[in-house]
Amino acid sequence: MIPLAYFGIRLSIIDFKTHRLPNHLVGWFVAVEILIMGITGWMASDFARLLTALGLAATTMISYVLLYLLSRGSLGMGDVKFAFPLGLCVGWYAPGNWLLAIFISFLISGVVVVIGLVTKQMTRKSRLAFGPYMFLGTFLVCVFEVL
Repeated sequence: MIPLAYFGIRLSIIDFKTHRLPNHLVGWFVAVEILIMGITGWMASDFARLLTALGLAATTMISYVLLYLLSRGSLGMGDVKFAFPLGLCVGWYAPGNWLLAIFISFLISGVVVVIGLVTKQMTRKSRLAFGPYMFLGTFLVCVFEVL
């Protein structure tokens, strides 16, 4: 959970400020997660859990690729790449709730957009950094699963 919190918060701040999710940080996030999950799986002789996490990470990323293609550019490629490490976390901690994490991400961002439109802080043309909501949805699902 520590890498999820550290990289998730750091990448969310960068995305809020710049609307970018730097590849090198997303790459480090993936590397650290796989290393920790690999060591943990090896120590517990539970490689099935690691394979499940990797499979759900790939599934999550493919889901975001489809959303990227359907959105015609509204969703960025940084979000697609960020989906892999987030899917890895959900696959490790809460594999049965990977779709819920995606749903919560869109739900929270939708609420923020509606509030922004109602208060006239946003317009229909406003850009929204989606990475922080992806992180928040994943983090909430993982925390509630662990508790």
